[in-house]
Amino acid sequence: MSTSTHLPLCVYCGTARPADQTRCPQCGRPWIDVRVGGITEANDRSRIPAMAGAAASATAVGVDKTATDGAPVPETQAIDGADGSPDDATPPPPETKTDSGDVPPPFATDDGSGDGSSQRFVWLIPALIAAAAVVVVALFGFGLLDDSEPVATPAPTTLPAPATTVPATTTQAPTTTAAPTTTTTTTTIPAPASIPPVGDAVSMSALTLRTAGIGPILLGEPAADTIGRLVASLGRPEEIGVAAEELGLCAGEQGRFVRWAGLTAVVSGTIEDGTLAGYRYMDQAVPTMHLDFSTPSGLRVGDSVASLNEIYSAYQVDYVTDGGATIFRLSDADGLLLWGPLSSAEPTGRVEGIHSPDACTS
Repeated sequence: MSTSTHLPLCVYCGTARPADQTRCPQCGRPWIDVRVGGITEANDRSRIPAMAGAAASATAVGVDKTATDGAPVPETQAIDGADGSPDDATPPPPETKTDSGDVPPPFATDDGSGDGSSQRFVWLIPALIAAAAVVVVALFGFGLLDDSEPVATPAPTTLPAPATTVPATTTQAPTTTAAPTTTTTTTTIPAPASIPPVGDAVSMSALTLRTAGIGPILLGEPAADTIGRLVASLGRPEEIGVAAEELGLCAGEQGRFVRWAGLTAVVSGTIEDGTLAGYRYMDQAVPTMHLDFSTPSGLRVGDSVASLNEIYSAYQVDYVTDGGATIFRLSDADGLLLWGPLSSAEPTGRVEGIHSPDACTS
């Protein structure tokens, strides 16, 4: 019997080691100490499955286990000889019938007196069972292991409950924005009947359409007086409204207009605080008021272009097109005197309006 058969075997790799060592010199793991006695032949060991290995052989012939402090317990004497054959000095027991009349098999004896092969077979079954139990215990005790280091069995993973994220609600105090300071222009339009007459009435023949105004009512004078004088001469106006660039005022300038039939007086600013800035007199298809204005030289709305040229032959008369409309421009050496729309520039064309120079260009 070789010396290695008396050494404990590692249950992980089957390596023999001295009894005073607590870890395997081959794989370095702690173990359950076992020692094999008796069955040493290679052909006998080959009958035990490789996975059970030395643990099955140790169980078959009697296993010595160390105490927790590593002290070995006396081993049980092997039942086979050194060559693995049965002991010649032990005769086989006589066959004995049981109460049922059956004859028990010759290897099912308690004194180990059967033949060698039967004895080995009778130990093989419990040895395999014991080896399987050892393997199961080892697997449950240490987990599935590889050839290097023990693999720790991970603790059960507890999945956290899904977190419910509630959006944070931030309540902001309402922002108070100061209203921008704006400069408002008074757009109160007085009623036509609210403008009182001023002074004595002027006759129609004296209300000539001049460059400087309407008869004695001059441009640039306070609107309260000039409009009041027209009310005294012509009566209550038909309409009062807001005037802007389309009536000759400058861009961004705001004013008022006061209208009597075809005559429109243009005020820069308000009637209370502004000034008379110009006038426009247009032909009325359906006259609502009898007005018969003329220039100091006698040109009236409705006269022909031939009459215009004859009356102002000593002046410069230009015919221009502005926005699709044909207009005349009467000028002298000092500049524009009067202007107005024409039906055409032909001698048979008619004068449709007579206007003072625009307040923004004069």
